[in-house]
Amino acid sequence: MRRAFRQARLDGRARLAFSDCLGPCSEANVIFLYFEGRPLWLRRMNSVEPFGSLLAWLHGVLDGDDRTLPPALAARGFAWTGGGEGPAPPVET
Repeated sequence: MRRAFRQARLDGRARLAFSDCLGPCSEANVIFLYFEGRPLWLRRMNSVEPFGSLLAWLHGVLDGDDRTLPPALAARGFAWTGGGEGPAPPVET
């Protein structure tokens, strides 16, 4: 995923950091993106393909494209404010 991030040429425009569990561990691997003052949580980003889709979307958005998440990424989205059991299980992707 680090290699995909470098290849996307988003250094200086977006920050990527790896950490232990962000809270909803049952949905690992979780990506948290804070964008335009709003949180975006994506669940089960367990391969390079959905991560690559996220990077392509982010690159486009930073270049002025439509901000609407593609359906494959939107299906992985969830809302979470911390604490408790974590988010409800997603629809199978």
